[in-house]
Amino acid sequence: MGSSWLESVAGLVEEVAGADFGDRRLGKRAARLVEALGAEPGKSLPQALKDESQLEAAYRFFNNEEVTPERILEPHIAGTVERMRGYEVALALHDTTTMSFRPDGQRQGLGRVRSTGQAFFAHMTLAVAGDGTREPLGVLGLSAHVRDGRTKNERDRWGEQIERIASRVGVERQHLVHVIDREADDYRLLALLTSGAHRFVVRAAFDRLLANEGTHDSRKLQDELASIRAQATREVPLSQRAKASRSPKQLHIHPVREGRLATLAFGATTVTLRRPTPQPKTQPATIRLNVVRVWEPEPPAGESPVEWILLTREPIDDAEQLLRIVDHYRARWTIEEYFKALKTGCAYQKRQLESLDGLLNVLALYAPIAWKLLRFRNEARRDPQAPAITVLTETQIEVLRRFRRKPLPEKPTARDVLLAVAALGGHLKRNGEPGWQTLAAGYDELTTLTAGWEAAVAAGKM
Repeated sequence: MGSSWLESVAGLVEEVAGADFGDRRLGKRAARLVEALGAEPGKSLPQALKDESQLEAAYRFFNNEEVTPERILEPHIAGTVERMRGYEVALALHDTTTMSFRPDGQRQGLGRVRSTGQAFFAHMTLAVAGDGTREPLGVLGLSAHVRDGRTKNERDRWGEQIERIASRVGVERQHLVHVIDREADDYRLLALLTSGAHRFVVRAAFDRLLANEGTHDSRKLQDELASIRAQATREVPLSQRAKASRSPKQLHIHPVREGRLATLAFGATTVTLRRPTPQPKTQPATIRLNVVRVWEPEPPAGESPVEWILLTREPIDDAEQLLRIVDHYRARWTIEEYFKALKTGCAYQKRQLESLDGLLNVLALYAPIAWKLLRFRNEARRDPQAPAITVLTETQIEVLRRFRRKPLPEKPTARDVLLAVAALGGHLKRNGEPGWQTLAAGYDELTTLTAGWEAAVAAGKM
């Protein structure tokens, strides 16, 4: 990346400043908001804006009828597409997350969640590099829906967003692979992806019927998978899964497990799926797909074996191609980290606007900020020995030297300053990797200290 966080925020200001609201004043307001909120992403609007007149102007902006998420994100998405051009393959990671708000008011347009608060569902697409680094490249899509009993089929959001992205990306779609979790295993979506010549990797959730030429046998996908032989194996570290507060459904899909090093096998075949009976006959009668199976042949006693079934049209001619497909899907976890950057690092769910429209405008403004926060952390993790100047400014590094309890090395690395920033937010090294909350809090503190330092230098007191 080669630039500091503040320089990154400056880059975002330039992107957002290009938004067209039909009024230049609104564009300038959007840029000023990104500059203020991006510098201190974890703080509330009153804390970040500080001035009462700025706060009032921000609320007017978010509630303005001319301001929409699409218009706010337009220049950032253009920037994302431009960044994608630097890679032979880019991955479009799709997922939906619940945005919940405390039941301390009646926000217009939101639905209820388990009678404990109000919520809406944000469906987002994050572009990352497909070269194995998983470098976040930016947001490609944002939509939202509320479960109020009147909305159309929620599954439509996957296909609609993919088609919007395709029209925006243009010829670059040839280099874009859509990566989608099991929630989107829907025959209509698979048909859309196939007929539209989209590249994709979708995790299967259902044991679908296969089309068997010349017979009437009801052969299913699992029957075909049982005959797949391993074409490659890998040792993969599996993280621990605690019970926590997950629902019974989630516990069934993702059972509790201890962390371990697992030996996984990989194999593939080609199948023809039959159109499910409930699907309308306007959908194709069959879809021919490649299937990659990932499984754990010998799980430890008492542990549930790992098994993924991935549906794709990517080639499966050799082991290298199989492993590339699996690695594409493994990158999907990056969007989960992106959601944490939004919810924890940017404290999005603590925003106090009173309508869905206003909240969506705030989400669109924070979406690129969360991307920058994710990219900042990923850069320090991906190349921890890189010089600290690649992620912070010289002034910020000097401030860390002065205010950190433990001294920085003479030539600090990106990893050194990442931990130093997290320590300002209360992180203890013995507690493992810093989380989004301590990282964002630490960066807030560093921003405040740096501003005071620069003011003192300007006054000749340093």
